[in-house]
Amino acid sequence: MGVILLFSDFKWLVEIIKSGGNITTGIAVACGLFLIAGYFGWLIPLDPWMILLAKAGLLLFGSLSIIAMLSSTPVKNFIEHRLAIHNQKRSVQKYIPHMTDKEKEIISYLLAKNQKSFMYAIDGGYAATLISRGIVVCALKPGQVASTWYIPFIIPDHIWSVLSKYKSQFKYKRPPQGENEVHPWAIPWELR
Repeated sequence: MGVILLFSDFKWLVEIIKSGGNITTGIAVACGLFLIAGYFGWLIPLDPWMILLAKAGLLLFGSLSIIAMLSSTPVKNFIEHRLAIHNQKRSVQKYIPHMTDKEKEIISYLLAKNQKSFMYAIDGGYAATLISRGIVVCALKPGQVASTWYIPFIIPDHIWSVLSKYKSQFKYKRPPQGENEVHPWAIPWELR
């Protein structure tokens, strides 16, 4: 009769879920310990309905504990961060075949020089499209002083690993003998 009353109204379950992960974890551990104690004979022999109820409690409250743990802020932030990195890497990988000649020239220069960063004007010059896609990002730190004509830009490490993997698709062309090498992201002053 008591079991029927217990399952006829689920308000008790809602209250336990509202109370948070500590309560659900405690109940799951208690159910597990109850089953272990029964298995090793530390309790009087358990009726089958007791074992079934303890297993159901372990499954239900264990699942709720795992969900509460995964939705906690640090774990949630970690998962979201790793997922964002994975999505960015996949996006860059898919974009490589669609890069313009100028974008490929910039990336090939940086890969050939093993250079993850460069300094340029705040607009990014010819690297503006790479900046808009997140392949190149502004590296200014909060509170850092900089000139609008001398801003640090970098390729994040996770993006660099993708570009390095596909290095063969970025052909670097050295300038002819005697000519100065020009940074491919730099827009000549007369074109500004």
